[in-house]
Amino acid sequence: MKENYKSFIRGALAGSIAGSVAALLFAPKSGRELRQDITDQARHVSDKGQELAGKISDTSMEYTDKIKETASAVIHEIGQWRRKSNIVPEVSISSVPDQENKEEDAL
Repeated sequence: MKENYKSFIRGALAGSIAGSVAALLFAPKSGRELRQDITDQARHVSDKGQELAGKISDTSMEYTDKIKETASAVIHEIGQWRRKSNIVPEVSISSVPDQENKEEDAL
């Protein structure tokens, strides 16, 4: 799933750049105006990319924290379960030896 997001982001970024360049190249403007527009669009794309990277970073940190909390809770629950299961061990006391144990010892 992570790869899908990377592919989407790369495609969106490439599409934005290609669309911006195509729009600027086919617009009837002078060279100076065209260069200024290209510079402005490059800054805009860069700003959007940085904004998107920040959002992705924040979201990934949130998910990482949630995963850590969940894993900690699961580990705690397993520890409690193990402690509870060890509180009352099953012990059977018999004066007659168990036949299965004798057979296993003989092997």
